[in-house]
Amino acid sequence: MSFNSFTLHKLVSDHGGDITLRKVTNSGTYNPHTGSVESSATTDYTVKAYFYNYENGLLTGLDDIRRGTRRVVISALETAVEPDDEDQLIGEGDTVHIESVRTIYSGGTKVCYICLVKE
Repeated sequence: MSFNSFTLHKLVSDHGGDITLRKVTNSGTYNPHTGSVESSATTDYTVKAYFYNYENGLLTGLDDIRRGTRRVVISALETAVEPDDEDQLIGEGDTVHIESVRTIYSGGTKVCYICLVKE
């Protein structure tokens, strides 16, 4: 399913809701024995977003979200931070992980981000 940048922004503006974008930062020290960073910090941002199930078309509201793979449109015009792979989106009693992000531009201006998300 494809949309132009105006339609995507309008969907988020008219039908989206506020959710939390959680960015995880690995700010600790690397442990060579475990092969991972020992500690991490999280920062939460409020963003306006619209969830939809891309296999079945647009959903009528955030209450209709089903488990599995979905897409989320996040307004770039109303968001101070860019979503990244492995960030989390929390809202409406659901937490999903961002798998990939595609930025949609209009005339060189970021309008929105389309994120593939999974539970």
